[in-house]
Amino acid sequence: MNSQFEQRNEASVAGGESPSGSVGVTRVVVDPAVATWKLVRTLGLESAVGNVEEAFLVGEYQGALDLRPPGEHGRRGIRADFPPDRRPPDRNGPPGGRQAVGGMRNPLVRAFGKRVDGILDLTAGLGGDAFRLAQAGHRVRGYERNAAIYAVLASGWERALRLGAVPPLIAERLNFFHGEGGDQIGSLDRANLGVYVDPMYPPPRRRSAKPRRELQVLRALLGGQVDAVSLVERAREKAARVVVKRPHHADPLVVGANFEIETKLVRFDVYVNPERMEAVSSE
Repeated sequence: MNSQFEQRNEASVAGGESPSGSVGVTRVVVDPAVATWKLVRTLGLESAVGNVEEAFLVGEYQGALDLRPPGEHGRRGIRADFPPDRRPPDRNGPPGGRQAVGGMRNPLVRAFGKRVDGILDLTAGLGGDAFRLAQAGHRVRGYERNAAIYAVLASGWERALRLGAVPPLIAERLNFFHGEGGDQIGSLDRANLGVYVDPMYPPPRRRSAKPRRELQVLRALLGGQVDAVSLVERAREKAARVVVKRPHHADPLVVGANFEIETKLVRFDVYVNPERMEAVSSE
């Protein structure tokens, strides 16, 4: 049986509303058991007091923070796990090299190509795509603006590093930051940088393909908070290549994509800045 949270989200999608509208709250509180964690205190998250069932709850599971939606505080929440793809490394490639676990076979990695060196993930979320890019050999800086999501992301990353779950070469290439990703665009002064944007797009209006719980929770919390169109338009002026994740049914966020790469579940729209790419090839 679907949870109360899932039922409310399904009802809103069927009625043409956004998941965030179905829940009706963006309030986030912290379980008192983790309110004293340094990360939580640094981010200034509100401690849970009184009746908070209609709020999102940041709790703890197996040594890392998780996020629990309204009505599901007693259930394990979503969290950031690394590696996100629980697959063995590619034995034919060098450890931590560009061919490790997917390499250029990964559609997202192919979208950025081989010439881009250094990627800014402006909408890091729970860090899965940033990790995959770093795993393929790119240096990645991931930015997450939402304090609760960043708390879960940073906690999961710290746990993975502490347990030795992340190879050292990948750990050296990947860093996460709390902040507005769009604020970083103006500092893109190198010709070979790429930008990745994964907006919280709405699910397709059909009930046969239910999104993963992780996506349901993120959509419900974040809704349309990110002005992805503005991010893409500004990034195209500064970056050598901009990659945007989209669902198959959706129009491009910005017209003028040079090409697209499709998978069974999503589409990557790729925008190439000819001047910046020429600078890359001449170096």
